[in-house]
Amino acid sequence: MANFPAGRESSTALISAFVTIHTFSWTSCLIIVVTVVLSPNIRRQSTWINLNISWIIACFIYAFLLTTEQLYKTNPQPGVCLFQAAAVDAVSSLVAGAMLALALQLWYNLRSNSVRPMLAARQRDVLLITMPYVVPLIEFFATLGYAVQHPQQVTLTESGMFCGLTTPIPGRISSLYSAILMIPTVSAQALLWVYSYRNWYKVSGNSGNALATMIRLGLFTLFGIVGVIVSIFNLTNQVNPSVVNILESLPPLSFVFIFGLQQDLLHAWMFWRQPTISQPTTGAWSRIQTVNMQKLSEVEQGRPSSATKPTWGQIHNRLQTERNSDSVNNSV
Repeated sequence: MANFPAGRESSTALISAFVTIHTFSWTSCLIIVVTVVLSPNIRRQSTWINLNISWIIACFIYAFLLTTEQLYKTNPQPGVCLFQAAAVDAVSSLVAGAMLALALQLWYNLRSNSVRPMLAARQRDVLLITMPYVVPLIEFFATLGYAVQHPQQVTLTESGMFCGLTTPIPGRISSLYSAILMIPTVSAQALLWVYSYRNWYKVSGNSGNALATMIRLGLFTLFGIVGVIVSIFNLTNQVNPSVVNILESLPPLSFVFIFGLQQDLLHAWMFWRQPTISQPTTGAWSRIQTVNMQKLSEVEQGRPSSATKPTWGQIHNRLQTERNSDSVNNSV
C-alpha cells in the first residue's frame, strides 16, 4: 500500500482523478497540435495552437509527480518537488494569458473592416503568441530562486496532488493576475458570441457549422467563467483545495472534447478510410459571385431578376461579413 501522510488516504480517489485528467489532457492536446501542424487541410489560428501548447505545459506540470513516479510518496524527490513548486503557480498565469490572446485575435479578425497590412498582422500575431509567456516566466524564475534559498518551504501540498510552497504569496499573486486577465477574456468571448448569434441567419443561412461555432464559443466563454471562479477560490482560500484543483482540471479536459473532436480533425485521424472527393470550398467571394451569376442568367433568359443589382458597397459589406464569419468558423 502506498505511503500517505496522515489524513490524506481518504483523498486517494481525488488524487488519482486529478493526475489522470491532466495526463489525458496534455497528451490529447499534444496529438491535436501535431495533427493541426502536419495536416495541410486543417487551419487554425496561431493563438489557438498556442492555447493548446499552454494546456500541454500546464497539465504536464500538474501531473509531474505521476510522470516522475513520485505520486503518493510522503516526501517526493527534492529536485522534482522544487521544480513543480516553482512552476505550478506560473502555469495558471500562462493559460489565462493564452486564453486572452485567442479571444483578442478572434475579436480583431471579426471586427476588421479593411484589408490589413501583412506586416502589421504578423507583428500583432507575434505579440499575441509571445506576451502570455512573459509574466509566467518571471513568476517561475522568481519562485524558483526563492525555493532554492528556502528549501524547507518546498513541500507536498495539503491535497497531496502536487508540490508547492508553504508561503501563500506566490499563489495569490498568480491567482490575482489570472483573475485580472480573465475578466477582459470573458467580456471579449461574450461579445464574440453575441456577434455570431446576430449573424447566424444573415450570414450562414442557419447552417449547422455556424451553430457548432456558436456552441464552441459559448463553451469557451464558460471556460473563462470557471477560470475566474477558480482564481477567486484560490484568493479567498475558503474552499477545500482538492475540490478547487479538480474544478481547475475540468477546462482542459473540456477543451479536448469540444475543440479536439471537430470534423476536420476526425477525418485526419481516420487514415484507414479512403479520402472522398471534397466539394469546392465556397468562401465569401465565391458565394457572392454565385448569387450575381444566377441573377445574370435570369436576365439573359428573359426572366426578371429576383432582386435588384447590388451596389459595390453592399457587395463589400456582404463580403466582409462573410469573411469575418469564415474566420471565426475556421478559428474555433
